[in-house]
Amino acid sequence: MEIIDTFQITGRGLAVAVEETTELPVGKKLLAVVNRPDGRSVSADAYKEWLLQRNSQPVEKEAFLLMGLSKSDVPPGSKLQLSISTVQT
Repeated sequence: MEIIDTFQITGRGLAVAVEETTELPVGKKLLAVVNRPDGRSVSADAYKEWLLQRNSQPVEKEAFLLMGLSKSDVPPGSKLQLSISTVQT
C-alpha cells in the first residue's frame, strides 16, 4: 500500500499514513516492510492507529506506527507491506 504521509511522534516512533483501509487489528503487533523507491527495504515492528481528519465531515484514515524508524528511512514514494506478527508482546 502506498504511504501518503509520514510524521515523527516523539517517544513513540514514525507514523505513516496510508490511503487504504485494512482489516488488520488495532493494538496488535504487526510486521512491517517498507519498500523504498531506491529498491532497498527496511523492516520494523508496527502498530495500527487511526487518524481523524477534521474537514467539513470527520474522516478516519489508517496510520501505522513504525517502531525504531525515522522519516529518512521512509522517503516519498515508499510502499508498505504488513502482516500479523506471530510473537505478541
